[in-house]
Amino acid sequence: MKILLDSADPREIREIASLGLIDGITTNPSLYAGQGSEPSFVDRLGELIDASPGVVFTQVIGYDDAEVMIRQARWLARQSPRIVVKLPMTVAGIDALVRLKREDPSIRIAVTAIASVAQALIAGKAGADVVALFNGPLDTVSDTPVELVGPVRQIYAASGLPTLILSCGRSPRGVGAYAAAGTDMITLRAEYLRAAYEHPYTDKRIASFHADWRRTFGDVTWPTE
Repeated sequence: MKILLDSADPREIREIASLGLIDGITTNPSLYAGQGSEPSFVDRLGELIDASPGVVFTQVIGYDDAEVMIRQARWLARQSPRIVVKLPMTVAGIDALVRLKREDPSIRIAVTAIASVAQALIAGKAGADVVALFNGPLDTVSDTPVELVGPVRQIYAASGLPTLILSCGRSPRGVGAYAAAGTDMITLRAEYLRAAYEHPYTDKRIASFHADWRRTFGDVTWPTE
């Protein structure tokens, strides 16, 4: 399973990427807006492409005019072969997806804000390379958002669809559950990714190891040379 960082902050991306754990980034209009208007969002996209260790998911602006979204998608795809264009799960978004794939099958396209199995089926049948399941936001209103992954995986396998599944995680529990359910990629904001390193029992046990050693040996460690 690939791990992506949900961020539009180049410094944050470089910091997390230095750990060698992430495979790329996801962005959305809200993340861009959260970084302010300087530099321009066009310049920021270039910075994000430079900072990301892999794919860069970035979304068209708008949701109800296929022509407007198609023109943006063409431009975005030209910026880097690592770009995955995100289209919204709307009638116009699916229309744009079908037309773009007919025009140029090499453009990689994700359909975002998928909140049901039916929507995932439509997006997959329309030719999406990736469906971005809204697991994270659904987690705030449902105890079992992971149940969306399994049926989508089964439908794609039965239909021979190559569409990949991207989940949105907001807790260490979600990271493990979505991975076990068969998601291909998971995206997390930095605070959720850091939380995945942690568990109170782990912290307690490691602290106990360290305390026991120090009681007997003090600050001495194994030789380093």
